[in-house]
Amino acid sequence: WHNISSNPYRSYALSEINRMKREEKPILAAVASRTDEPRWAQKCMEWLIVSDGKTLVSCFDHIIIRYTDKCQHFRKLHRMTGIPYENMCFFDNEQWNIHSVAQLGVKCIYTPEGMTREAWIEA
Repeated sequence: WHNISSNPYRSYALSEINRMKREEKPILAAVASRTDEPRWAQKCMEWLIVSDGKTLVSCFDHIIIRYTDKCQHFRKLHRMTGIPYENMCFFDNEQWNIHSVAQLGVKCIYTPEGMTREAWIEA
């Protein structure tokens, strides 16, 4: 187990997701990750702990980890949830992913320094 709360700004969004779920706010959170090691990535998410003591994997309603384009991930999320693209928000540290997903109509926020409190508030 590894605690990822050493930088409170990095875990802010995760804690906010968990808070909103506890308060029964209408939020669905998902991971759209591209990797050639999806099982390993999933296992890492099970081992990482956010500042409120929850595992990283428990913060999300849907987890898509595959070696495919992020647009494909968002198309699958759209089919699974029925949420219109324009009601989705995407954070990523790679500009080409932002450009690709934005073409679907998803609100995209570029996070070159990783997820921050400011990015969450902007969403």
